[in-house]
Amino acid sequence: MININKFVSIRKKLGLSQTELCNGICTQSTLSKFENNGRIPSLKILNSLCDRMNINLADIMDVDSNKKTSHKLFEADFAVIQLDFPKVAQILSSINRDELVRQEDVLHYYYLRGLLALNLDHAKTDALYYFNSILDANLSKRNKIYYLLALKGCSQVYDLQDDVHKARHYYDIILSSISNVPLEDEDSLLQFLSILCNGGEFYGRNEDYEQSDKLLNMGYDLCKKRHVIYFAARILYQLAQNNIAQHGSSQKTAQYLNDSAALARLNNNHVLLEKINKLL
Repeated sequence: MININKFVSIRKKLGLSQTELCNGICTQSTLSKFENNGRIPSLKILNSLCDRMNINLADIMDVDSNKKTSHKLFEADFAVIQLDFPKVAQILSSINRDELVRQEDVLHYYYLRGLLALNLDHAKTDALYYFNSILDANLSKRNKIYYLLALKGCSQVYDLQDDVHKARHYYDIILSSISNVPLEDEDSLLQFLSILCNGGEFYGRNEDYEQSDKLLNMGYDLCKKRHVIYFAARILYQLAQNNIAQHGSSQKTAQYLNDSAALARLNNNHVLLEKINKLL
């Protein structure tokens, strides 16, 4: 919810009258109805008013509202890890895109919509639209993790179309941009691990084991350092496949698979457990 009292307080502290603030943006009547009667104008007008006061729309939102939306998006991320895309669809249906005010929430929402279009609706064109919306937005340049996630999403689209050349193009851009990504919270950590895991799987499928092992080991080291088990099972499973393909020792392969199985059981990942048992 928008905190109108906070909006008015900021305007007055800046010494702006209603007429001065709304000049060229909206009518004074529109601003008055917002401040005095709680009639909220369009998001475009509200954003323009905030820009003139040199604040973000998120600055006048109640904290609980921002937290509630972020929690929903974070919950959707976990559903993606579990490949539960019907649950992702259910969560996103409860979020109104036009009410998203934080920049990272908008990018996060587009990313999840892209994954949903790709994995549930099998609408590759729609998926590319959402991923490219992130890449085209100036916001992604300041939110590097979403820039990388959008590149990964585009690569997944072309990978599913068996267009390895285009898929590799996007992953190669990721490799050149992957250093110094800020991992400030658990959500960004999981998103970064998804990039490393999917990248490792892609290069492994295409027999570029050097790049695959590099990404997978980076991901596994990060899992150990930050005490995170999500993605670790998939990473170890791919390392086992790479080791087999490179004629590595059977002892090392068995260790990868046994460790992967232990973590898969913790995550209740029955699909992966079945694959592991076949290799064992």
